[in-house]
Amino acid sequence: MTIANSVNIPNVTRDDRIGSVFNHLFNVIHQTETEKASIKWDFRDALFLHPFFLAPLAIYRDNCDKHIPCIGVCADIRSYFDAVRFDHVYDVSELSSQDVLYAYLNKSYIPISRFSVKSNVDKIQEILQAVIETQSKVAGNMRTPISHLLSELIGNISEHSGSKHGYLFCQKVKKDLYITIADCGKTIYGSYVDTNKYINEIGTNEAEALRIANEGFSTKDRPGAENRGYGISKSREMIVNGLRGAFFMLSGTAFYRHDNNGIDSINIPEAFRWDGTIILVKVPLTAPCGFHFYNYVE
Repeated sequence: MTIANSVNIPNVTRDDRIGSVFNHLFNVIHQTETEKASIKWDFRDALFLHPFFLAPLAIYRDNCDKHIPCIGVCADIRSYFDAVRFDHVYDVSELSSQDVLYAYLNKSYIPISRFSVKSNVDKIQEILQAVIETQSKVAGNMRTPISHLLSELIGNISEHSGSKHGYLFCQKVKKDLYITIADCGKTIYGSYVDTNKYINEIGTNEAEALRIANEGFSTKDRPGAENRGYGISKSREMIVNGLRGAFFMLSGTAFYRHDNNGIDSINIPEAFRWDGTIILVKVPLTAPCGFHFYNYVE
């Protein structure tokens, strides 16, 4: 049921193929953007929200020009919202010690966290990672891979996005970690345009920009960087080929997905544009037998 000037938030229990939750999210965002009057989100049908739906929804709301009240929230979802800081995203820009997040050490998630790219991003990542590893009992053979992929993907926000803030959320679900990393910057395609690199190859095709970015074609001004697998390309290969996880990237009007079903690089309608870049990563708590981290770094 939808009431006047409200958007119904669906019950999102599964992400059948990584990123499929955006089928629901696109509809919510589109209705929110096109409604000219004041708008409310109605959660009366939502009894469970998958972390890959919850975090992008909160990040969108945190950056939306509209004030969006939430109505019809059941007691269990309200408790979860309070715990993950859905209504007021947790600003970790001044985070200096793990002790501040002590209450989360016995949880399966960290708060939805926003950080300034001008802050000490490396230190913030180190603290959040320590909390994730402690609460989720991450195996020793996964600590270095997680550190590496967080460093690479968060580092891209500082170096390329032009965004004032980045976002990080992580939740353990059974034997896997679900990680969301996002910004509200210029998009992958916008980064190529701003640096005037590979414009002949990508033209106006945002999906092609995501494809070449995921193949290691960098916008960094370092000799040979394009062929050395900086940033997302090696991290993606490690996530999917090494750890048997899954990777999804949405940027502007295109998405890129790599999982055990293969690779998709697809343009989407302008009405469903994501202003910035958001990455979803699913990885196991324990690395598979035969995994060697150094096969995926230069």
